[in-house]
Amino acid sequence: MLIFKANLRTNILRSVIFPLFIILIFGNIGQVFKNTPVAVVNYANNPQSRAFINDMQVNNYVQVTSLTDENTALNELATGTVDLVIIILPTYPSTSPNGPGIQLYYTNTQLTVISSLLPVINATANKASGLVPQNSNVPRISVLSSALYGSSAGYKDYLTAGILPMVIVFSGLFGGGMSLITDRQLGNLKSFFITPINKNAIILSRVLSGSTQGLIAAMIALGIGYGFGATIAMGPLGLVYLVVVALIISAGFSAVAIMLASRIKRVDAYAIFSQAIGLPLWFLSGGIEPIQSLPSWLSPFSIVDPLTYAGNINRDVMMQGFIPAGTLAFDLSILIIFSAALILVCMKMFKATIE
Repeated sequence: MLIFKANLRTNILRSVIFPLFIILIFGNIGQVFKNTPVAVVNYANNPQSRAFINDMQVNNYVQVTSLTDENTALNELATGTVDLVIIILPTYPSTSPNGPGIQLYYTNTQLTVISSLLPVINATANKASGLVPQNSNVPRISVLSSALYGSSAGYKDYLTAGILPMVIVFSGLFGGGMSLITDRQLGNLKSFFITPINKNAIILSRVLSGSTQGLIAAMIALGIGYGFGATIAMGPLGLVYLVVVALIISAGFSAVAIMLASRIKRVDAYAIFSQAIGLPLWFLSGGIEPIQSLPSWLSPFSIVDPLTYAGNINRDVMMQGFIPAGTLAFDLSILIIFSAALILVCMKMFKATIE
């Protein structure tokens, strides 16, 4: 309590803001989405399958944009025309638990939509079949791997790709900034200033040190993800892309750490500010859930979040196995501009404020 009272205003703000922010970020998760655009392939074409389609639309859970063949439906999914493909197999309705009567294809950008709709689709399929009660747990739905990202893609790949930027950010913020404050408190920083060394060299060495720490932390996180089943669909070349992205992001946030440390004198205050920067950026980047799951008023903030573009590259590398040239050029340009601008600003701030 004495520690809390010593920094009363700061600790109250931290205790209130972080829970509110987490509620805002995750408060939209778990809701049932309405009017989700879907393409339906009705191989069964029997009264039960038609009843299933009608029931889904009556409740406004989905909006059937096309009744078509499987190839066309999957093409619509890949181009973003629909969020979900529902394939009603000829065996529907089936009483066999090993032979579900309905298959779902989805893109990995719609994980939240699928998790929300799956219980609804399952209950509606059971009701329309007429064989089991609506609330039965008899499996009738087979959720297939993403048609867009390949048959081996899954949430482990998605989560690992999103965690890498988070690890890099916190490694840069906590490593570089706190060591700079400590060096200043111990007088080590003044020792550098009395030597015939360019101040820019001191800053760049700090940025390089932070980049190295971020890269090492990212590779350790990637190794842990790999150990739990995550894969890199692009292979060895994909690892090169991951390293390049890690270095660019590490350099940018090492510069952020230097800017914060040049203004903040105390380690405890620095820790609060660094968390206030790092956590929102990670949540807004779609690291855990796709940005489509965010409340609509938060979505624009993802556009200006550099971690969003780092995550896009990582997910393409780990899940899709290739990156369109235009997409790669755009995402890398955003990251390079972000990091270069921050390095230039931190050099100016460092020389102007560090005593």
